[in-house]
Amino acid sequence: MDADAQIKQKVKAELANYLGIDLEDIEDESTLTGDLHMKATEITDFMELLNGLGFESNGINLAELETFEELTDALNAHI
Repeated sequence: MDADAQIKQKVKAELANYLGIDLEDIEDESTLTGDLHMKATEITDFMELLNGLGFESNGINLAELETFEELTDALNAHI
């Protein structure tokens, strides 16, 4: 498994835990606000949680993130 895939799996596991849902409920195309029912404050709080785990999210425009894949792509771009 390459580094991008490892990051995606780690973020997926953290997001599933954060939302109290199964890993299988999160797909690349899952929209954060629609499919996963996250409010803007929850997305911000989740990003802070990821910062605490060593992910670099400063400079990511959260307003531009719609899907789980866009979130992980943005995190990968800020490594």
